[in-house]
Amino acid sequence: MYGPLSSSKKSKVSIFIQLKLNEFKQKISIVGDVRGIGFFCGIELVKNRATKEKATEEAEKIMYDCYYNGLSFNVSQGNLLTLAPTLTMSKEEMQHAFLILENAFQK
Repeated sequence: MYGPLSSSKKSKVSIFIQLKLNEFKQKISIVGDVRGIGFFCGIELVKNRATKEKATEEAEKIMYDCYYNGLSFNVSQGNLLTLAPTLTMSKEEMQHAFLILENAFQK
């Protein structure tokens, strides 16, 4: 679905993104922290949550796996996945993007 989303739909998608990010932090051990505002979000990858050692190789592998499967984003500081989807993305499109990301984490 392309075209402008209403403010209400944008808010619902934004809430969905935050919930999904927090779910990743809870269930994926390599995710050290998540942060975001609106549609813009970051996922920090660490080898160990206690030491917060950067998981740079893992971040690169995840980025290329996602890219191969149709999801493009940047890696900042070596271990921070930064996603900046367009404001026209629907919840269904975001679900698909997070599915690609989740599958990459499981490899």
